Amino acid sequence: MRFLVFSIALFAMPTFAAEHWIEYQSGPLHVFSDAGDKLARARLTEMEQLRYLLGTMMGKIGLGPGGTAKSQFEPIWPVDLILFANATQYGPHALQKPFVDGGSATLGAWSADTPLPRDMLRALTRLLVDDNAGQMPETFETALCDLFSTIDVKGPKVLLGAPLPAGELPPDRLRAWAKMQLIVTNPDYAGKGRVYLNNLQQGGDEGLASRNAFGVTPAQLDATVDTYLRTGKFAAAPAVGEALSPHDFIEKPMPAAAMDGLLAELAAKGQNFPPDSPRGLLAQNTRESLALAVQANPRWAEPHFQLADINQSDPDVQIRELKIAVSLEPRNLRYLQALATAQYQSNLFADSDKTWATAEKNSPTDAERDKIRQVRADMVEKRTDFEELIKKRTTQEEADHLQKIKDAAAAEVHAAERAANQRLGERKLNQAPVPWWDGSDPSGEKISGTLSQVDCLNGPIRLTIKIDGGGTIKLLIRDPKQVSIHGSENGFACGVQRKPPKIKAVYNVKADAKLDTVGEVLAVDLP
Repeated sequence: MRFLVFSIALFAMPTFAAEHWIEYQSGPLHVFSDAGDKLARARLTEMEQLRYLLGTMMGKIGLGPGGTAKSQFEPIWPVDLILFANATQYGPHALQKPFVDGGSATLGAWSADTPLPRDMLRALTRLLVDDNAGQMPETFETALCDLFSTIDVKGPKVLLGAPLPAGELPPDRLRAWAKMQLIVTNPDYAGKGRVYLNNLQQGGDEGLASRNAFGVTPAQLDATVDTYLRTGKFAAAPAVGEALSPHDFIEKPMPAAAMDGLLAELAAKGQNFPPDSPRGLLAQNTRESLALAVQANPRWAEPHFQLADINQSDPDVQIRELKIAVSLEPRNLRYLQALATAQYQSNLFADSDKTWATAEKNSPTDAERDKIRQVRADMVEKRTDFEELIKKRTTQEEADHLQKIKDAAAAEVHAAERAANQRLGERKLNQAPVPWWDGSDPSGEKISGTLSQVDCLNGPIRLTIKIDGGGTIKLLIRDPKQVSIHGSENGFACGVQRKPPKIKAVYNVKADAKLDTVGEVLAVDLP
């Protein structure tokens, strides 16, 4: 949906013979001109051939109507170029940079009687790369923009790689341009340039890209470039452009109100937008307006990013919106860093680490990559410290809980023993214990009562004893071979004891919460 009509109260602009303004369209590219059909078509052809040739080089070509080849390099926003008849009419509308944001499009202006300037061709290339290509090192992306600033279009005939004016680029940038120009124009490289660029887009380093595409190392390729640069014999090469016909461009007159609105947006220079346009809705920054902005341009990530900011109190919604923003603009480091941070704060550490890794991979420069690597390392360190603290706290809590079980079990046993001793008058609490079988008396707690149940636990044995004088205790025989058992040749019968025998036992207080016992048996007597 296009939003072109401004409120005249806010943006008063005179009408420039609106009945003579014509819109020409080729896919996402639009030219609005009052300079006649031929010049408007020539400028639109320049833009469309650039889009097509760039898409070809980057491996982004599909089939259009009638089976014709069409570039799949679709910008997030339509590109609207307003062409004035001559430099005199263009002058008052000149922008400080090639393109600015409009409410529902990217806006530019130029004089129809002059081919598009190199800075506008660079900016259009950059826009298409940013919105469509995988992340490549910044040096290569800038070199692509510089290369396509030399495109020369005359209908279906396209030349690319003409020498740049002396001094236009600094030495390092000129060398990068020469490298890209060599790859695109030299027959030894041109046919494999797409493989080279595709490898760079897939995250491969330059070494992998140069070996896969040309069978040489980066050093060998650089040596060839250095020789080529010293020679300085650069020449434009013909390129296979798009087969355009007069019927490929949609042509329609512009209504006066719509043209006034478009000129008002151009005059605003990206500072103000119609309130019902996508960017106008974004500026309102409410849940309702952002939802409408999403509907107006589903490919636009920024409304989702702002929705995530509004929903910080709901981490699930915040992360969901940030994931959508990243999926729409995977090269945007701001979105990636925000998502990684939100995931970290929600303790989704594995997800956060993956997002940081993507952000590091998509960093266009070494400086950005080092910055992200440092932030990522700091978060990993904080995460490690946090996990260690939680681990220590959990271990201490488990130890405290186990000690409470042991203390409670010991207290219960001692209370039962005291009650039994008091009732039976066997001995005073401070008397030394009396041996109750022949042989050495192992040190430990002593208990006597009735054996009510024996649980055979695939090795260990758990005894449930009803204590003389009241109470019940569960004791563990961890290894029957290591325990002295007196008074029974057959040992223990597993299960509930139908005729519970009398039992005496010596044990250590050593609780086992898992097996639900309070001590380990040292010796047993079955009188």
